[in-house]
Amino acid sequence: MEDFYETIIEGVKGEPIGLFGVFDGHGGARAAEYVKHNLFTNLIKHPKFISDTKSAIAEAYSHTDTEFLKTENNLMRDAGSTASTAIIVSTRLLVANVGDSRAVICKGGNV
Repeated sequence: MEDFYETIIEGVKGEPIGLFGVFDGHGGARAAEYVKHNLFTNLIKHPKFISDTKSAIAEAYSHTDTEFLKTENNLMRDAGSTASTAIIVSTRLLVANVGDSRAVICKGGNV
């Protein structure tokens, strides 16, 4: 099984947050497991997490990718992961994805 998920519900800088993610590994579980353990930590620690969440998400995704690739350096491995995340900060919902995984919002059974 190469799929992982993560959920975090807590407060950051006085704001209620919810972080939800599904990570689908390819070429083994290493990348998906790395993303599970690091993406949201990188996002919460980002200095703009509350003030500019959209930019913080993009930068946290990129930073997590870069750091994973450093762990794989010179190992000649071909591992990767998709990621679909939903981030709630106060009353805002932001959805982000990488790869061929997507999140779909439905209301009353309609997409």
